Amino acid sequence: MAVSPKPQPCPERWLGLIGKYGSSGGTAESFLVLEKDGQLQLLGQAYQWLSEKGRDTFSMTGDPNRPVIFSRDSLGQAVTCASGGQQYSRIPYPGEPGTARRQARGLALDSLWREARRARPPRERGRFASADLVEIRDLAPEIVVDQDYADPGNTYGFSLYDREAAYLQRPAAKALARASGSLRKFGFILKIGDAYRPWHVTKFLRLAAPPSERQFYANPAKGSHHNRGTAIDATLVDLATGREADMGYGEDELSERAASDFPGGTSLQRWNRLALRTALEREGFRNLRTEWWHFRFISRRRYPIMNLPLSRAGRVRPAARAGGR
Repeated sequence: MAVSPKPQPCPERWLGLIGKYGSSGGTAESFLVLEKDGQLQLLGQAYQWLSEKGRDTFSMTGDPNRPVIFSRDSLGQAVTCASGGQQYSRIPYPGEPGTARRQARGLALDSLWREARRARPPRERGRFASADLVEIRDLAPEIVVDQDYADPGNTYGFSLYDREAAYLQRPAAKALARASGSLRKFGFILKIGDAYRPWHVTKFLRLAAPPSERQFYANPAKGSHHNRGTAIDATLVDLATGREADMGYGEDELSERAASDFPGGTSLQRWNRLALRTALEREGFRNLRTEWWHFRFISRRRYPIMNLPLSRAGRVRPAARAGGR
């Protein structure tokens, strides 16, 4: 997979216009407004290029007599888009300006956490490679580790990890270090939000997820690649600014924008996702297409589900026991 030259940032005056719009609450007809190659596009049944005529006023390239007019709120975010005598309302994504961050679920989270901690991982049959977990910063100190689940201020209200550390099986950790090095030519380093995850955390996340979000959480009955130490949640950090690269995705968001091939947003956002995916896939990781940030390492070795807390993960070596609570 080749990465084209880095595109220019989207003109700032357009950023508040980019998003999703719809009629009848977004259920009858909806479309995206996005930026591509320095021009706005409207994506519904087909692409329509928009030609700028004035502030927040455009026309469709194929129909110059049909104006497309946006109105904004006090934050500069478009709230409506009018075209052809029809007005469409903005359908905000979680994480966009003016939207609230997801709050802790209205569930007995403490009770669910205790239930998850008492549960036992599924029994597995077959032969497994001995676990050999490595802290990734031991191999690539430049990688940033920032785990929301280790922060007591996360959406659940308490820490799910007993320390902040990112572990992977050694072959995966080595591959990740190579990928991080290759990203420097693009002006990035890697930032890891999660790597090895104890099974009981996967169990809790599934228990606490509302039905509408359950698709984003692994089934604990099968275990996840995180539980085996062969998966990461990753993004990019810009070396020039020290800030996360813009991936066109809000903090703690679960929406259609999670898809790796989501066509909306800006050219630069889509390019950033492609740069991340290319660097990791060249080193043996495979992207989960429904989650642009999630990658698993492809290995001939089959590792077991593990349930060790992070404080003990670094002690796991090939001669040690790989499972247990």
